[in-house]
Amino acid sequence: MASLRNTLVMALAAGASANTLRMDIARNPAVAAAQIEERSSYLRSRALSRRASDTVTAALENDLTAGLYSANITVGTPGQTLAVQIDTGSSDVWVPAPGLSICSEPASQGGGCAGGTFDHSSSSTFSVVEQDGFNISYVDGTGVAGDYFSDMFAIGGATVKGLEMGLASSGTIGQGIMGIGYNTSEANIDTGNGTVYPNLPNQLVDEGLINSLAYSLWLNDLDSSTGSILFGGIDTDKYSGNLISVDVYPTTRSKQVVSFTVAFTSLSATSSSGTDVLTPSDYAEAAILDSGTTITLLPDALAEMVFEELGALYEESLGAAVVPCSLANKNGTLNFGFGGSGGPVISVGVDELVLPLTLTSGSTPKINGQDACQLGIMPAGDLPILFGDTFMRSAYVVYDLVNNRIGLANTDFNATGSNVVPFASSGAAIPSASTAPNEAAITQTATGNPKVDVTPTAGGVTSATYNPTATGLSAASGFTAASSSSSKKNGGVARPEPFAWSRVLVGLITVALMGAGGLFHLL
Repeated sequence: MASLRNTLVMALAAGASANTLRMDIARNPAVAAAQIEERSSYLRSRALSRRASDTVTAALENDLTAGLYSANITVGTPGQTLAVQIDTGSSDVWVPAPGLSICSEPASQGGGCAGGTFDHSSSSTFSVVEQDGFNISYVDGTGVAGDYFSDMFAIGGATVKGLEMGLASSGTIGQGIMGIGYNTSEANIDTGNGTVYPNLPNQLVDEGLINSLAYSLWLNDLDSSTGSILFGGIDTDKYSGNLISVDVYPTTRSKQVVSFTVAFTSLSATSSSGTDVLTPSDYAEAAILDSGTTITLLPDALAEMVFEELGALYEESLGAAVVPCSLANKNGTLNFGFGGSGGPVISVGVDELVLPLTLTSGSTPKINGQDACQLGIMPAGDLPILFGDTFMRSAYVVYDLVNNRIGLANTDFNATGSNVVPFASSGAAIPSASTAPNEAAITQTATGNPKVDVTPTAGGVTSATYNPTATGLSAASGFTAASSSSSKKNGGVARPEPFAWSRVLVGLITVALMGAGGLFHLL
């Protein structure tokens, strides 16, 4: 195009008008085509630039040993790199301080801070927001405490200036957590010690890094080492079939939306021999979608039906449902429906539900002479119904915190392409998503009582999860930072403690479970 520009300059110098020049160029097809291509290239580059600024993408690492997904972040100036667990069930970002006692404990005993610590004295932009104001505990009895502070925070190439976070100086968790739930569930609100502050998703919007308070999770399959989180948009290459959105429901007590609670409305099991429908046609239960929970908790009766379908046995000594590891080689799916008839149905392959089970000796327990694994589904007991990572790996999940909607589609495992579509503006609907058509039919029973509202349990839990996910039970519930009590803070649940399959401590016991009649009789 340089020669074209020179020609124009010479023509102008000769006194030709701009209109004459445009007519001359139009008569030359080669020149016209070149101009059109140059303009198109410019518009494409502008569109790509605009799209890049409207979304933030970060890789997630699947730590199969620890049973969590983590993202790399930097905090402070200069930036200090840490790996933090991503958690849609809590709302505070917090990082461990170097003096956190668990960091000095042996990793073999559950200690260590492998994700790194944050040394505030090395950051020139560190500022204390509230000394001793941060205190958060989780249903599994773990928790941390320390200060609220603000500092530079970077993820996925985007930097948030002055993000408010917690700095854990004491407690029983050795890896930081990136809570990205509703800011109405921040720990300082639940303790009554503060007011709502802009957490990470809010700050991304406030600083113009994304258009709307929304993000998408693609965890990928159980064997994959990486997934991704996309703030401010969706990636149409990461799911298959239709993306359908459903309502997120408020609590009955506060009438506020504080957790990602949706209407779970059907479950079936499918194999080459057919399909078993496990729920009645009018079934509807409140359920929480939570990336910070390792496994999936179903209503007791429904969990028992799943155990029967898959030939699982509940072993009290392990606090887990166990299956032969060979189940992972079987074909078949559990199909979870949401939002009533016509709503999204997510098919979870049984291979995605078989988790490793290792004794402290390093050996694998046995069931009927076969290697035993844990089934990634448990009875909920008095806890809420929770769809954790054993479900969410099979779902592409879009969280729209402005419109209180969740978009769901079956994930496209190990997808190599990417087609990012940003939310057009704040409050815009989920791109490419349709709406579940029959949600109104499942909001109330014949008696007029809501079927999918969350009723707080004893102790005030409204979004109780574990391993770990915030419950709002911090200082007010008796957690003290110096305590290492293992008592459960779950509203007095009498069932066995939820099983952390990555930390099973059963000595040299071999699980010799007999009577597994009907083992994998369907799938």
